Amino acid sequence: MKFKLDENVPWILKYLIESIGQHEVDSVFHENIAGIDDKSLNKKCFEEKRILITLNSDFINPKDSFYGLIIMRSNKQGKNAVKELFERFLKSYSLEETVGKIIIIETNQIRLRSDIT
Repeated sequence: MKFKLDENVPWILKYLIESIGQHEVDSVFHENIAGIDDKSLNKKCFEEKRILITLNSDFINPKDSFYGLIIMRSNKQGKNAVKELFERFLKSYSLEETVGKIIIIETNQIRLRSDIT
């Protein structure tokens, strides 16, 4: 599976995701497209068949088609807090379950929505 990290997601998640399977992870920062607007980023991920991982809650209700969205909402700041939140998600779900879904990972709950437009 393929994933794209938004500019606000720590690079440490790349190593975590790649360590658990045959996954490919890139980021908007490393592609030199940091600052791209949300609509263009979502379209790019859809065309590339990549799951977008972001801390940006603007993606919770996408207006366009998406391939998959993982939105993390941490109460704490920093790469370790985000990593711990994502690891908690991985204890209950597989990455293969993310295609076609909006997954909102919060400190006290994980919500999955299947509402492809």
